[in-house]
Amino acid sequence: MNTIIIVGLGPGSWNDVTIAAQEALLSQPSIIFRTNRHPTVDVFRQKRPDFALESFDYLYETIDDWSHLYDVMAQTLIQKSKELGTIIYAVPGHPLFGETSVRNILKLAKSADIKVSVIAGVSFLESVCSALEIDPLENGLQIVDATELAALLPQQIGGVIFPHRPAVITQVYSRAMLSAAKIALLELYPAEHEIQLAQSAGTIDERVIRLPLGECDRNEYADHLSSLYIPALDPASLQSFRTAESLRYIVARLRAPDGCPWDKKQTHQTLLKYVLEEAAEVAEAIDSYDADPEHLAEELGDLLLQVYLHAEIAQQEDMFTINDVFEHIVTKLIRRHPHVFGDVQVSGAEHVVKNWEAIKKQERAEKADGKLEFESCLQNIVAYMPALSNAVELIHRVNKAGFNLKTPENWLDQIKGEYQEFLQATSEEDKISELGDILFNIAGYADSIGIPPEAALRETNKRFRQRFMLCEQLCYERGWVIAELELPQLSKLWIEVKTILAQQGS
Repeated sequence: MNTIIIVGLGPGSWNDVTIAAQEALLSQPSIIFRTNRHPTVDVFRQKRPDFALESFDYLYETIDDWSHLYDVMAQTLIQKSKELGTIIYAVPGHPLFGETSVRNILKLAKSADIKVSVIAGVSFLESVCSALEIDPLENGLQIVDATELAALLPQQIGGVIFPHRPAVITQVYSRAMLSAAKIALLELYPAEHEIQLAQSAGTIDERVIRLPLGECDRNEYADHLSSLYIPALDPASLQSFRTAESLRYIVARLRAPDGCPWDKKQTHQTLLKYVLEEAAEVAEAIDSYDADPEHLAEELGDLLLQVYLHAEIAQQEDMFTINDVFEHIVTKLIRRHPHVFGDVQVSGAEHVVKNWEAIKKQERAEKADGKLEFESCLQNIVAYMPALSNAVELIHRVNKAGFNLKTPENWLDQIKGEYQEFLQATSEEDKISELGDILFNIAGYADSIGIPPEAALRETNKRFRQRFMLCEQLCYERGWVIAELELPQLSKLWIEVKTILAQQGS
């Protein structure tokens, strides 16, 4: 049977190579080293001087996409085993400690009907931890491969490494790799965060260099026996502002017994208005995104704070935690996207929306234990939507149900009729009712001609605010008091302001 024997070379000294590993290395004819740049390889050359060394060092220098580096190694070894029968793959340290290529071999070997056996070695981790004088179990040490880290998109970094736990970054085999890893790490850590670069740990050349993360690639420090140690960030430190865990910590601290008096007394109900306000401010920031994209980031942070506050309150009440919030939304997204996470086929965006609605209906039926015999098309419309948007949503829902209201012309006739009814209303209650009917029909007319009424009114509000603020400024500059101006003066001032803004293109 075709076999791959994976041998661990230990941290650097031939004396640390196990007897079983030495016997395998000195007896087998087909050996491939992950890298020749390891002290044990020099001893191996002396013991087998006629042996033609083969390694994957050329890949480190030539491959452009680090995310495929270990895939290429694993596929090459599988093919070699098919051709030669039994081969040895020799890796630094222990084969199952931080060796992505080995993990890939184990995955591929099953489907290729190739037997894999592992000869253990002393891992690099013992030597690195000894050099750094740290206990890997004390604070949950993370081990991350630099090549994997460098291949990630910026938004993926936080899912691979958690800055509030210490981490060892392996395979920083060159200055270029160290630089790529540094760029990824700067997404989470400040440039001034002090790190330690452990070189040749476990050998006579062992040394540890302390320096800021932002400067770690400014010299030729990195080689095939280098590992980067990053101490954990304090969630409350000024260095730790780019992580979700920091926000979680700060919110919990604000709600703690010795926290902020205002934050401690808040409830879900008292925070309700802030959720609505922050959501509205996010919408406003979206409108001005092209001019000020950073403002949207700020407002999204304010909205995220509300999420964490409500989750913290619920946790203190033993109702749910922020992790439940994550679980609900992740589960929902996967369930409602079977065309992405399953085998459902869709023809386009409209098909996705149709599936989405069908899945939501099924979910509601399941919540009702299958007893949902009747469901209105107007069910589950959010009560806290802006009123005009709510009106349009109602109209859209009934249209989908086949209750098609009016053509644009009929909407206008309806508006006129409602206006006459408003004029005839005598009680306050009737006036409110009739005015609401007018606004509802205006929303329907706007929608029927393709104009979102919420956007139209928002634009008018923006324009009015701009004009009035200029009125205030002109009055201030001229020493006038708006409240003391007569109507003709106000009208003249308003016309002047409109003219000024029109000339400015506003």
